[in-house]
Amino acid sequence: MPERPPRFPNKLLIFGFLFLVLGLVMLLRSLGYIPQFRALWPLIFLLTGLTFLHVTLVLKRGPESYVFIGMFFTLGGLFLLLMNTVLTTVGVEHIWPVFMTIVGLSLGAFGLRKRGYARLSLAIPALTIILLSFVFLPFSLGLVQQSFRSFVGQWWPTLFVLLGVALLIVHASRRHRG
Repeated sequence: MPERPPRFPNKLLIFGFLFLVLGLVMLLRSLGYIPQFRALWPLIFLLTGLTFLHVTLVLKRGPESYVFIGMFFTLGGLFLLLMNTVLTTVGVEHIWPVFMTIVGLSLGAFGLRKRGYARLSLAIPALTIILLSFVFLPFSLGLVQQSFRSFVGQWWPTLFVLLGVALLIVHASRRHRG
C-alpha cells in the first residue's frame, strides 16, 4: 500500500517560526525594549507577509505576485516593529526612504521569480528604487549639510553615466545570448 503524504507537511516549519517570533518578542519585552504590548501591532503585517511567502514559496500555490506582497508585508512589518520597539527615538519623517528600500527589495524578489527579459525589466526598477532610497536617506537624516536641490544641481550628469553603463550591460548581455 503506497504511503499517504502527510496532511500538513510543513507544520514543523510553521510552528518553529511562530515559536521563534514569540520567543524573540517575549525576550525583547523582558529586556525592556518593548514597554507595552500595543507596540507589537506590526506583527500582524509581519505574519501576513510570511503567510503569503509560505503559500507561494513553500506550498507552491497562488500567483507569483504573492512574492511581492509577502516580501513587502514581511519587511514592512519587521521595520515597523523595529521602529516601535528599538528605534523609538527616530521619526518616520526622517527614515521614510527605508520604505522605498522595502519596495525595491520586494520588487527585486518578485523579479527573481521571472525569466529572461521579464526578470531584467523588474530588476532595473528595483535597483533604481533602492539606489534612490540610499540617495534620499542621508538628506532625510540630516547627515549631509548640502541641500538636496544643490546636490541634484551639481550631480545630475551622473544620471547619464548610469544610463550609459546600464545600456552597455544590456547590450553585452544580449550579445552574449546570441
